[in-house]
Amino acid sequence: MITIDDALNIEVSQGDTFSLKFKFKNYKLDTDDKVVFSIKATTNSNEVVYTDSFYNTGSDFVTVKVPKGALNNLQPGTYVYDVAIINSKTGNIITCFFPASFIIRGVAHNVE
Repeated sequence: MITIDDALNIEVSQGDTFSLKFKFKNYKLDTDDKVVFSIKATTNSNEVVYTDSFYNTGSDFVTVKVPKGALNNLQPGTYVYDVAIINSKTGNIITCFFPASFIIRGVAHNVE
């Protein structure tokens, strides 16, 4: 199960796989852009506990896919996440929104 509220806070069930579509306003991705989805314990922590990069050249959106097992090392609890566009040619970094909560809820079924 996954829910996303108006503040972009995400709540997922432990062990679930999911895809999220992020649409960009007034921006099309070019060949040098990568979209980075990152999760940290807190906004003040230095350690990124999960990150992955996604590409969709020529589009105004990207689909972030979190596959089976990708978050297995994360215990149920509240983390923070954000999405950034990083251009390898110019070095420009665009943070798409301020960090929001990423909440993992424990489940009763086996998640192995």
